[in-house]
Amino acid sequence: MPGTAAFKLVPVALVLSLLVASPAAGAAGTSGVVQNFGPNLQQAAHGVCRQPEGLTIDPAGNLYVASNSDTATTVGHICVLNPRGRLTDVIDVPAGAVPAVGLLGELWEDGRLYVLDQADDTAPHGRVLVVDPRTHAVRTVATGLAFPNGIAEDAHGNLYVSDSLQGRIYRLAPRTGKVSVWADSALLRSADPQLPVGANGVAFDRGQHFVYVANTGSRRILRIPVGVGGSAGAVQVYADGAAIDRRLGLPGPVALFGADGIQFDVRGNLYVMANHANEVQVLSPDAELIHRYTGGGANALDFNASAVFAGRKLFITNMSAADDGVNSKVSVLLAPYPGLPTT
Repeated sequence: MPGTAAFKLVPVALVLSLLVASPAAGAAGTSGVVQNFGPNLQQAAHGVCRQPEGLTIDPAGNLYVASNSDTATTVGHICVLNPRGRLTDVIDVPAGAVPAVGLLGELWEDGRLYVLDQADDTAPHGRVLVVDPRTHAVRTVATGLAFPNGIAEDAHGNLYVSDSLQGRIYRLAPRTGKVSVWADSALLRSADPQLPVGANGVAFDRGQHFVYVANTGSRRILRIPVGVGGSAGAVQVYADGAAIDRRLGLPGPVALFGADGIQFDVRGNLYVMANHANEVQVLSPDAELIHRYTGGGANALDFNASAVFAGRKLFITNMSAADDGVNSKVSVLLAPYPGLPTT
């Protein structure tokens, strides 16, 4: 979350002079192996890319990494990594109505990217922004949210945005700018007062019959039926981390501990960023925990937050929350199957 420390702008020329290549080899070459990808984001470009949270990818394979740095107050940053892991650009995102900015979920769509800003965690300051990566123009397309966190798109171009504090899913029609509450349920709010982040990562299944939602504080994956005309059905519990721990005899909390970003593969398996467990946990279509991935040594996951597929490569942001951003980075996991397209 954004802090209150004063933020010093970095001259663009200086930022560009600091663009560096990946210190590690590119993508993981063995299925199930997690490797670092690109530079240490605490160090690159004077640290403006530190504590990365949101992530999306364009058709050319460039990654857009949204910093949620706790030192950013008046300007946030989206850092661009090319397919070889080289930092090639830094996009400035000014704060809105209040001097606070915290960039979260992202989505690529038709030559531009959407990014969410939690601002000061207070409605109506949370924003949905659209960014032109070529001109760096930033435009607000929706406000009124408290903690917009995850974002997904349906086949009609409507955006679905989770609000982690309000326990809601908003639907935004970009063509008209209309924002409405699509789902509101106690199940979408956190059950843990020590971790009040509820509805977080959002993803559609194949056929878009359900919207799946990670509830971070409750250690659950929920799903919401999409009815005729796009209406929301009753929120359902799809997977419960505490129940999985008991069933598998895990020394909990392990399963879905800090459930954050989520992505489907083409087989219907759901990849969950369990940020408190520092694992990518995979649920089968019948909600069984079938894989747990984590890196080793210098390649270990470190508060993994968001993920995006590029074929079988699953790219992952690591916020490095436990050590003040020292290990801020992007990781990559070669999954057994390709990811399900998200747009």
